[in-house]
Amino acid sequence: MKALHRFSIAFAAATSSLALAAAPSHAIVGGTDAPAGAYPSIVEVTLAKSFLCTGTLVAPDWVLTAGHCGSITGAAIATPIAFPGVLIDVSIGSNKSGAGESVPVSYATIPPAYLATQGHDITLLKLSRPSTLTPTKVAGASETAAWAAGTVGTIVGWGATSEGGDTPDTLQHAQVPVTTDAFCGGAYSNFEVSTMLCAGYPEGGIDTCQGDSGGPLYGTTAAGERRVVGATSFGEGCARPGKPGVYARVGDTELRDWIRSVAPAAVS
Repeated sequence: MKALHRFSIAFAAATSSLALAAAPSHAIVGGTDAPAGAYPSIVEVTLAKSFLCTGTLVAPDWVLTAGHCGSITGAAIATPIAFPGVLIDVSIGSNKSGAGESVPVSYATIPPAYLATQGHDITLLKLSRPSTLTPTKVAGASETAAWAAGTVGTIVGWGATSEGGDTPDTLQHAQVPVTTDAFCGGAYSNFEVSTMLCAGYPEGGIDTCQGDSGGPLYGTTAAGERRVVGATSFGEGCARPGKPGVYARVGDTELRDWIRSVAPAAVS
């Protein structure tokens, strides 16, 4: 079965007239309700009131989400084309859908290499004013241990709680181990080591799913500080054995340096 990006299934119908190459997305399977206040940097992202993604406030006026959550993509489009900011709504910091801080989005920006490969699947959303909530920065060059293979990270999102299922009213979270690159490459033939990493259990059972696209894989530094080490990208189904979730490798050089070039305050 084809690996699918993890954005909301409703988007495919809502944007069919735009001739987008849209695939069904996914949410957190095997998770539990996140307590109020546990993730002040979590962002519920909607496009045209129907396209659901997740994101992270990584600087006071910048939100990190998936490339396919902010860009018109397709084989006929030579370069990434960002959705207009007026079509994108963000709700920041709440564990209840639609209840977070609302800040208008000025514009979206996507890495120029996004369409060139299967990787580079990130978007930065510029907010029209700083959020009042506390950001979680992207892991810096000295914090690679926060996403080393075998390290347990935290996934958070607004996506479905079962493959093809409904999205929840309460934010979901769960923990999954980062896999080795070799395991990820064995699971997905299009794995790109410089811009992707995988997390999940070999037996499956816990994973991101539709609606979690762009949401964080959080790691923890040696000092106990939370960092964004991945952004939900795609997977084959949700929580299937041998098919871990794939995340944009934002804590590594290629994506981290691009994020820093656009939003210096977003990187630790």
